[in-house]
Amino acid sequence: MQSTLNLNDLYRPISRDMDGVRASIAQLWSDALKFVYGERLPKLPVGGKMLRPALSLLSAGALGEEETSRFVPLATAMELLHLAALAHDDVIDHADLRHGMRSLNAMWDNHTAVLGGDYLVARAIHILGSYDSCLVITNAINSVREMSEGELTHFGLGREHYSPEACISLARQKTASLFAVACSTPACLIEGAPRPELHAYGLAFGIAFQLVDDLLDVTRDEEALGKPAFGDIVEGKKTLPIIYLRESLDDAGRARFDRLKGKPLSDEDRAWVADIVETSGAREQTEAIVRDYIDEARAAIAGFPSSQYKDSMLALAEFVLARGA
Repeated sequence: MQSTLNLNDLYRPISRDMDGVRASIAQLWSDALKFVYGERLPKLPVGGKMLRPALSLLSAGALGEEETSRFVPLATAMELLHLAALAHDDVIDHADLRHGMRSLNAMWDNHTAVLGGDYLVARAIHILGSYDSCLVITNAINSVREMSEGELTHFGLGREHYSPEACISLARQKTASLFAVACSTPACLIEGAPRPELHAYGLAFGIAFQLVDDLLDVTRDEEALGKPAFGDIVEGKKTLPIIYLRESLDDAGRARFDRLKGKPLSDEDRAWVADIVETSGAREQTEAIVRDYIDEARAAIAGFPSSQYKDSMLALAEFVLARGA
């Protein structure tokens, strides 16, 4: 499946608001980096798809909000919570690259990177406080709690006792919970707005997005990913496509696959894994589950009135699968 749209097309209804989000994020990064570098700032680490703020703004528009610009601070806060989670994840995963740039822990050290992530969370909550709504704050905090609980559960379960169900549960907590909050929180600020439907959309969208991310890790190169490819294999992670891939191997194949953990993959190993992803049915199995969640996301907002915002949200759900093709 090939996408005929790019994110600029899909963000067109909120393009001006997204410019405001990007400017706010750049300023906040500048504030954070000044604590370490003073006025001699390195290149600001602003990039990525910014799906969470985009979905916040599109959700507000889909609810009939005419002044979507008043949700720019909320959308900014959602991206800050995401960036904070990435900063903490990079410490846990010992990652050196993020969006093609050096991660905070690579620029600094683990201790300072964790503090940087904490700072972003604090700034996000401070921004959300400007809406004078306990529900807005509670939603954000609950998402941070769910992300943390997902990681703790993953750690407690242990990587040798993982299942497809556990992978989806982790995707729901660690990734989809913030998508659900990003989509549904605008409804807290619009009287009578339907919140459960947007929460359901964001949850299904987020699970699909994470599963595609897991698939891309074993099918794309570093340049395309903006971070090391096959990193999940090297780190010994049990993602959904990796579980399906490993289950398809015989004893000798599983032994070879398990030996890949903890060391850089050779070109031969990369080619072998990429081939197995296709021939084993791991891609097909993963994409089938992704499709189910995409259909679930689209169905959740099917009853919303027709609008350019709803159209973009429906197309973004399809874009999730297309990016893995």
